[in-house]
Amino acid sequence: MATASELLPSASPTRNPMASLAVNFAIAMTALRTNVMRSVLTMLGVLIGVFAVTLAVAVGNGAREAVTETIDGFGSNMAILIPRPDDDEGGPPRRTDSERGRLTQRDVDAIEREVPLVRATAPQLRQSFDIVVPGASASTEVVGTTPGYEIATVHSVDRGRYISNTDVRSSARVVVLGRTVSETLFGEADPIGETVRVNGVPFAIIGLLEEKGSTLGDDTDDTMLMPITTMRQRFVGDTLPGPDDLQLAFVAFQEGASLSRGKTEIIALLKDRYNVEFGDVTPFTVRTTEEFVEQSQFITGILQGVLVAIASISLLVGGIGIMNIMLVSVTERTREIGLRMALGARRSDIRNQFLVEAAVLCMLGGAVGIILAWLTGVTLEASFDFPVPVGIATAIGAVVFSAFIGLVFGGYPAIRASRLSPIEALRTE
Repeated sequence: MATASELLPSASPTRNPMASLAVNFAIAMTALRTNVMRSVLTMLGVLIGVFAVTLAVAVGNGAREAVTETIDGFGSNMAILIPRPDDDEGGPPRRTDSERGRLTQRDVDAIEREVPLVRATAPQLRQSFDIVVPGASASTEVVGTTPGYEIATVHSVDRGRYISNTDVRSSARVVVLGRTVSETLFGEADPIGETVRVNGVPFAIIGLLEEKGSTLGDDTDDTMLMPITTMRQRFVGDTLPGPDDLQLAFVAFQEGASLSRGKTEIIALLKDRYNVEFGDVTPFTVRTTEEFVEQSQFITGILQGVLVAIASISLLVGGIGIMNIMLVSVTERTREIGLRMALGARRSDIRNQFLVEAAVLCMLGGAVGIILAWLTGVTLEASFDFPVPVGIATAIGAVVFSAFIGLVFGGYPAIRASRLSPIEALRTE
């Protein structure tokens, strides 16, 4: 309990709000120091709640950043074509195995030739292979593609050159390595001009891709490119439904072009080529990177909301703990309250005293919770390469919200304290 001498500065009512706030803050700090262990235990509920909520918000924001970064790594101004029936375009979903997806090299050539918004196309065949050199080996995904892949994915070469149209026409046995594959096979040595064996077939290395790093655990540098014609002739031709069928295609649009308009024109062209009428199954799927970003942010937003809702329960429990402790504090300090009133303190002074005390208690717990959330975020980012940003706005918002929790849950004890009778309060032992 604070002594009478400590209370004298606030005994006389003051009309200066700032001075009154300063006095109440001083009394609150004195009360907290008087019962350090109880104050720490009381703050613990708010601390855990703020920590959980802040970390949930940071993880959600980090997931959005990571997804956007991943999509931007593949090219942010393009459409992805997949030979899979689209349930959202052209009628009912696929009903039988005969209604299979379809996408061919001729389709992609027609798109590049007839859709004005298209800048480049990158038809693809993909398969994982074991890559071998004397003394080392690696397993990676090999992408058979064309020179348009560089434009669509914004993934240029660091050394050497890219796959050329001549390489595609001649089905050349040449490859371009990603940084991870190169380091696995050759270490820090320059791989240009060396030979690797892909499933026993020798290929000359003509280029080394720029390093892009990894996102969400996906190493974008763990790849190798070769001409799509070479891939078709030597490795996957027998496994495809048709002689020029594709597994995937990227379509890069002109700078500043409308992705939705480009998608509409591509769908119209392909429907015309496949004679798709209304109600028929569309044998292809077209999705823009803009749609992927929107869908991903929607999903991560829901996930973040669920995490925040769950974490908020602990903050609610912390608030209830604050109210209980403040009620105990009012009971223990009844005589102190009576003494202040006898010396001239108004009911509003008593009420504000306990409100400020509850707010300070919550703000201290909130500040520690933010620090712990920031340290956890730094640890997660260093350990798992996953961004967990705890921004200044989040930190300030958490402290302000902590103070609000203190005012809300400290309101009833504060009002109860202000309504005590001075005479009955002084009689309390």
